[in-house]
Amino acid sequence: MATTYIHGIEVWSKRTSMETAYHTIAYIENPAKTRNGELVSAFRCDPNSAYLEMMLEQKSYEQETGRKVIVKYTDGRKSYLLMHMRQSFLPGEVTPEQAHEIGRELADRFLKGKYQYVIATHIDKAHIHNHIIFNIIGDEQRKFRQTKYIPRQLRALSDRLCEEHGLSVVVPVEGQKRRYTNEKTTSFRTVLKNDIDRCILEAQDYEDFLRRMRKEYTVDDTGKYLKFRNRLNGQQRMIRSYTLGKGYNRQDIKMRIEAEEAIINPITFSQKLRDIEAMIHAAGYIRENGSDFDRQEKQLKTTIKETKVLLDEMDRRLTYAESISRCFNALDRFGPDSQGGDTELYRSAQAILKANGINPDSSERNRFRSELSLIRSEADQLKDRYRSAQAQLNRVEEVKEISKRVQNDDRIIGERKGGKQHGR
Repeated sequence: MATTYIHGIEVWSKRTSMETAYHTIAYIENPAKTRNGELVSAFRCDPNSAYLEMMLEQKSYEQETGRKVIVKYTDGRKSYLLMHMRQSFLPGEVTPEQAHEIGRELADRFLKGKYQYVIATHIDKAHIHNHIIFNIIGDEQRKFRQTKYIPRQLRALSDRLCEEHGLSVVVPVEGQKRRYTNEKTTSFRTVLKNDIDRCILEAQDYEDFLRRMRKEYTVDDTGKYLKFRNRLNGQQRMIRSYTLGKGYNRQDIKMRIEAEEAIINPITFSQKLRDIEAMIHAAGYIRENGSDFDRQEKQLKTTIKETKVLLDEMDRRLTYAESISRCFNALDRFGPDSQGGDTELYRSAQAILKANGINPDSSERNRFRSELSLIRSEADQLKDRYRSAQAQLNRVEEVKEISKRVQNDDRIIGERKGGKQHGR
């Protein structure tokens, strides 16, 4: 189980934007709370220079758009520098590593790859919790907008991730459930159709059908239309049976009871063509690669796992190289001799380079730029290898499923994407 919270961070009193960003991120990266920094990671920035990289992103936003990041409103509205998300887990339910992974998934899905962020998992309390600081400015030169819907969207996403990882979920009271969860519920009409189908198969005649339906429904069979209202699931209004589709008006129900059959969607000609097409593709794959699907799956999963390890290491190298490159760019853009000089950004970039033992001269800049180009090329190759292996694995699983259905004489493609099978 995890609770969530999100709020904006304003520029601190008597502090600059740079100082606010530095101390805010330094707090969540506290080594005493993050196992000496092992439980700290970042996206599109390096944890050690994230404050500078976020400020550089904001500086670019101001220069390119002509708008200020921090606006002094006169109507009481607040202007934020950064955003802060917190995700707290039930004591003893997760390990620090698992909490960190769930927090990264939360940030990736919620921010959709548009905003730089730093995530730190704190283990100094009984309840393990994640702190996520992300830039108010995204990669599309747009500011993050905090609305009244954001907290409930974050909460719903966190609950979904907890369910995916086998954790418990915060259960709201009944009156709140439909307001802020994304839980999918079966519609009243679908429930009614299923109950009608069931009672038709069980009923001896029409009167017996009505008697069985009245166990859970208020039934109105006196007027022009046959109508039902479920007394147990919160349905408020009567539903006319003919609106459920073919086979559900009064006369059709009587005929179905006499025939003792249910409405079944027949396999159409186009369905048969899709089945044949799928079989042909599967046969072509088997001729080229054989039918030992378990062995192929095992080999591909091993390849994907090994490539993922290499890709993660390459991402770390790429993030570090890009961060150093941004520091060099900051020296060029905001130095004393530049047109848009910014002493604070310039000195912060110098300090980060010095902390990494890098001399900010031209030879070092050229070396890092060459290294960055090489790392990007290697990363692209690894990504292509990973995507290719993943696509091949999906193909093996698809052909394996088709072969299984053919052996069982089942329909190969159950329905079109987004389609429905009425009466099932």
